[in-house]
Amino acid sequence: MIRDWFSVPRVSAENRAAVFGARTQDPRVEFVALTVRYWVDAHATRSMTRSRVLQAMTGRISADNVGDLIAMLARLGLAEAFFDLAASDVDTDGAFRGFLLGLDPALLDAMRHYAAWNGINPKLFLDGFLVGVGESVATVVVDLGKLVQLIGRLQQEQMTTLIVLTVDPRAGLQRLAEQATVVREALAGIVAALDPSTVPERLLALWRGWAAEFGRHLEALDPFAAGRLLGRIAGDLFQLLTGLVQLVRLLGGVAVRAAIRYVPLLIVGSRQAAAEVRLLTTQIAALLVAIGRAALLATPQVGLAVLRTLFTPKVLDALFRQGRALLVDAELTLTVFNQAAHAEAFAGAGAGARLSALISVDGRPVLMACMSETVSSAGRSATRAELNEALDEIIKRVEDLRELKPPKTPRDIRAAAVRAAIARQLEQRLTTVFNRALQTAAYEEFRALRKAGQAQPWRLGQQVHRRMAAETAQLVARSPGLQPFAEKSLATVVEAVRAANPELAAALRGSDALLRQTVAQLLLGHPDRDLLLRLVGFTGSPSAAGAEKALAAHLAERFGWKASTTVGELRSDLLLVDAEAARVTNVDWTSSTKLERFEKTWGTVADDLGEAFDGRWEAIAEAYQRAAKGGVPAQVVAGLEELTTHAVRETVIRQAALSQLFPGFFVTSHEMTYQGLHSLFKLPL
Repeated sequence: MIRDWFSVPRVSAENRAAVFGARTQDPRVEFVALTVRYWVDAHATRSMTRSRVLQAMTGRISADNVGDLIAMLARLGLAEAFFDLAASDVDTDGAFRGFLLGLDPALLDAMRHYAAWNGINPKLFLDGFLVGVGESVATVVVDLGKLVQLIGRLQQEQMTTLIVLTVDPRAGLQRLAEQATVVREALAGIVAALDPSTVPERLLALWRGWAAEFGRHLEALDPFAAGRLLGRIAGDLFQLLTGLVQLVRLLGGVAVRAAIRYVPLLIVGSRQAAAEVRLLTTQIAALLVAIGRAALLATPQVGLAVLRTLFTPKVLDALFRQGRALLVDAELTLTVFNQAAHAEAFAGAGAGARLSALISVDGRPVLMACMSETVSSAGRSATRAELNEALDEIIKRVEDLRELKPPKTPRDIRAAAVRAAIARQLEQRLTTVFNRALQTAAYEEFRALRKAGQAQPWRLGQQVHRRMAAETAQLVARSPGLQPFAEKSLATVVEAVRAANPELAAALRGSDALLRQTVAQLLLGHPDRDLLLRLVGFTGSPSAAGAEKALAAHLAERFGWKASTTVGELRSDLLLVDAEAARVTNVDWTSSTKLERFEKTWGTVADDLGEAFDGRWEAIAEAYQRAAKGGVPAQVVAGLEELTTHAVRETVIRQAALSQLFPGFFVTSHEMTYQGLHSLFKLPL
């Protein structure tokens, strides 16, 4: 604190003579110079010194005597301290710099000459750099060292620069200038190869004009702004270069120029302008075609929740909040797509999931993280509103899974890939090992019932379910982490999964309320409500008064449920839950008698329509009209009604409930058939 009696000696006659010579001495200049000495010698804060000196200069220093002031400060050894008050971290509103430059613009050269750190505060520059990176399209914080390494420079380049800035500011700034040149040349090379129509105009303008603006910030001695702009461009370029490297690998070693066409995927999110969203969907579709549908189908699938264990909150935030399509994080690449892009890529074939993320390691796909399958896939390109609505739903349902916290343990992509492979093997075993066990169980139980004179369909069904519960426990015993639930209510399943996996407690805390809902309430509140109501055959308005009561009555009549039946009371023949892979598999054991009825129904349609029928059962009425057959035959209507009733009850509604109970999990349903009594009676005992 400056004491009242603190003082400084006046300027010596020798120094006054050196400044003014034979001219009349100006006391105003000496007063301001002494003011600077007073506050500097008292070790006042720079901000306080700046305020007092600016106040002293006002009304005393003009264009006529500012040169004398600089000369006197130089004689007193105060020039550096004086011009240091013009630094942007001290002169935050620019008033000090503005006052001096308003007197004489040439004083900018004096500022550069005298100011500490050559006019650049290294901390502010680097602070600005990090802020700029955060504003770029980069998903991770990068530094110039990583960027320079990517372009072929030494890995230690940035660390060396930081050390040099500390001990030799001018040399350090020279190295920063060299690195800025590297950034400029690399970015210019990519920009020159871009199709301007595929990149937002505002981004192109920034990329093309950044070097001149960067120079202006340095000229104006604004280190934070200069660092911020360099960080913004460096972040953009880092994401572009790393993305292109991974794209080249992912697409089988195509030339970089061929990969550049996908640059918009690295910079555009589905929350941008409508035109950019449309471009994004088209670009994703083109990329999916280039990757190939066979490669996508061959990649094991896990739940979207697995991403939380592999990526930092910053990456996930870019994924969910911005709707990013291509993310690169070290050796991992996420290629994110939705149903609309998949449908556009593969001629209307839906992806089965609202959102899927293909995870590749050094260009090799290792697993696919998916939202739960929907009951129907998209057959057209989605509108921007639909995309945003889907993203909102995704964000809402995985919020607990993200928790905005880094993974508790370092990511292990290999372990995740192993879990995905195990899950894929399980799917294969359902059609091989499980299917053989089912057929054996059906035959042996039928033979026992026939010998006892009790070979009835309902008895056979009971015995097959009992037998498969025991068989399943043995079949999955070799899959650690996989929990089988045979003939258990959904309430029991959720409670057991939560007890075995405490880390899922937060994610599943919303399940209790859902378990208490009636089936009618579930369907009316489901994201796929309209489609589900059509599938269950409900023709009333879901928003009308009394809709819940009407739907409950319809479900009771068609499916045999009570109006009070809750989601928690629903039972599956078999549920397989893999918490590590975030997968739930619903299995229904079904007599093939139903398949035989389907074959009979199909035969009737084939006889009636022949090749005119394209296999789309939902459009069968239109097919009969086109064929001038006078409408769908009654036996076909009855056959389809019987078949779809069972399928909707046991798979579609179960899947709709499971996808809500296990947010972020990948839910699939399988209907596995065994020979019915009609076929079994033909077999020898």
